[in-house]
Amino acid sequence: MLKPLAGIILGLAFLVWAVPTDAPAQLKVGMVFDSARVEDAGFNQACRAGLQKAALSLPIATLFRESARREDYRPNLQELVTAGCGLIIGAGYQMHADLAVVAEQNPRVKFALIDSVFAPPKPNVQSITFDVDEAAFPAGFLAAAWADLQDPQDAQVGYVGGVRTAAVEQFVAAYRAGVAHYNKQYNKAVKVRGDYADTFEDSTRGQALGAAQIAAGIDVIFGVGGTTGAGALRAAQIHGKWGIGVDVDQYETLPEVRDILLTSCLKKMDQAIAAVVQEVLTDKFGGGRNRVGKLANDQVGLAPWHAFEDRIPAWLQQDLETIQQAIRAGRLATGWPPSYVLPW
Repeated sequence: MLKPLAGIILGLAFLVWAVPTDAPAQLKVGMVFDSARVEDAGFNQACRAGLQKAALSLPIATLFRESARREDYRPNLQELVTAGCGLIIGAGYQMHADLAVVAEQNPRVKFALIDSVFAPPKPNVQSITFDVDEAAFPAGFLAAAWADLQDPQDAQVGYVGGVRTAAVEQFVAAYRAGVAHYNKQYNKAVKVRGDYADTFEDSTRGQALGAAQIAAGIDVIFGVGGTTGAGALRAAQIHGKWGIGVDVDQYETLPEVRDILLTSCLKKMDQAIAAVVQEVLTDKFGGGRNRVGKLANDQVGLAPWHAFEDRIPAWLQQDLETIQQAIRAGRLATGWPPSYVLPW
């Protein structure tokens, strides 16, 4: 009993534990975050909440490790191996290479990585990805329709992305395709413009980019990228425009923008994380495969309307439902992968 206690005391400065009080822990589950701060009102925060939620109903102990920079990924992952974790989850595509190395060095430990796929697959690693384009397409349609309703003479929508990677571009390409779908369906000409901040961690830069877009005539901003995207939503709130959130229901995580937030594109990471943990607990871990969240399994989608419940017209709500049904059935292309050449 003294050795585990000593280990916990020595690690208090770095490790956070959460053990359910109603059942003995049978499995240690660790999570390493990418270099964006955990309290980002988006991706990292949702990953942590997902594992914490799983710990409330499953017999596990949870251990979290933050990364101040990319060089921390590998030692953080290895630290969780040393701590005896049977499942280690990497929160973010940026640790792909480091998780690959640690997984190969520790074949008896099970790993999961969110937002990245291994090719060829690794037998002790499960990928968790989301077809976020299936949520971003209707979000783009909504943005275009709302801009057209509010500013019919010069309707424009925008987006502020973090780093231009596949994980972000999947949102953006489908968002743009959703705008194009609205224009085609209603014979409109809503314009789209966007910017990338080259960082997920700069709220001030995100807000500045959002403000510049608004000055150029943007009516609705899609904030795609951690605290940077959150900054763009704050710009919309400050300047009396509207926004769409990402990853989580940002009506809940960014209360200061509630009055201008039309919806958010959801990645239901809590469901995916709980499913992987359950697989490990029941010896059914699907190593080497990619777990995909999509509209059809209700792991991506649009957040509730909240403050806009009575403001989104019935015809628009019906259009959005029809669009999502068509995407589920495979009758409507989302624009991802895009027809244009990606810069990677």
